[in-house]
Amino acid sequence: MQEPKKTLDIKPEYKPRAVAEPPTSSVVKGPREGFVEDIAINLGLIERRIAHHDLEFTQMQLGRLTKTTIVVAFIKSVADGKLAQRIVKRLQELDCDGVLDSHNLVEHLQTESAIFRQVGSAEKPDIIAAKLLEGRVAIFVDGSPMVLTLPYIILEDLQNSDDYYSNHVAASFKRCVRLFGVFISILLPAFYVAVQLYHYKIVPISALITITNSVLNSPFSPMIEVLFVLVLIEILYEASLRMPRHLGMATSIVGALVLGDTAVKAGLLSSTSVLVAALSGITLYIIPDSAPQISLLRFFFCILAAVFGLFGVVIGGIILITYLNGLENYGAPYLSPFAPYIKSDSKDALLKTSFTNQIMRPKVFNNKNKRRQAGFK
Repeated sequence: MQEPKKTLDIKPEYKPRAVAEPPTSSVVKGPREGFVEDIAINLGLIERRIAHHDLEFTQMQLGRLTKTTIVVAFIKSVADGKLAQRIVKRLQELDCDGVLDSHNLVEHLQTESAIFRQVGSAEKPDIIAAKLLEGRVAIFVDGSPMVLTLPYIILEDLQNSDDYYSNHVAASFKRCVRLFGVFISILLPAFYVAVQLYHYKIVPISALITITNSVLNSPFSPMIEVLFVLVLIEILYEASLRMPRHLGMATSIVGALVLGDTAVKAGLLSSTSVLVAALSGITLYIIPDSAPQISLLRFFFCILAAVFGLFGVVIGGIILITYLNGLENYGAPYLSPFAPYIKSDSKDALLKTSFTNQIMRPKVFNNKNKRRQAGFK
């Protein structure tokens, strides 16, 4: 009998995935290229967009066993060199068995412990190139199609790559819609609970009669109803996310018709509570990258509304804004350019001006080269 060998005579072959539009960042207009799991291809996609000798790469290997290739990229004539050195040093301090994906580095790169994400990520080369041109630093990980960016501010969640390939007025309107959707997702269930328990007099009499009739035979309190439906939506989402694709439609039918409609007809839940939770669940994914944080905030504000009414919702909002205002990400205030207010940076904030008016780079990132363009006459 032949002794087993401890080495391979067969040379492993690896064929990288073809460059295609990423499933998490589909666009109506603009480039449809997405990063793949091969770092060489990803770096090539960036070099094709920024063909300048100032684009600098710092390569290292992390993971005692995996020896994963990590590349830190920045434009040395634009970005702050000290920021890039700080990020490189922080990565070199990581001592672990292996780095299998870029998100393995996220917690190590965060400057503060918080439920809100402090590291940006993107799967499209045009987004990463635009952030590099603003003076940020990009981190590529071999084996991962997601590229990390630093510094990160919360305003990025309201921005979409489609905004930069459409009219600035339409882009501003879309951003306002996204912000309104975030408020609905977080505050609508809490407002409903507070009105039901404490502030029913502020509701018009016709609407109050409709709500009262819908909850008349419900055996649970408004808070229990809303929390139950919110948890049910989370369970359905997790189930549909991990189920095979051919069973996804069946899950939607079971969740929407069997559980929702049957529970209302049986008198276990009120139709108003299901509607409120459904609206909150739909708007939750208007900013998919921050959906987990928004989901936690919904439960937090619901509990405050059940205990203290609208007064608790207002106090919770003040606590949240104060907390976010105290966060800082590699020298960039988390709520900038609103807190502190930076007039030049606000041209591409909630309201987007035309490209010809965005002459200066964002000041919040402490760039070497402040001017982006000479402008147009």
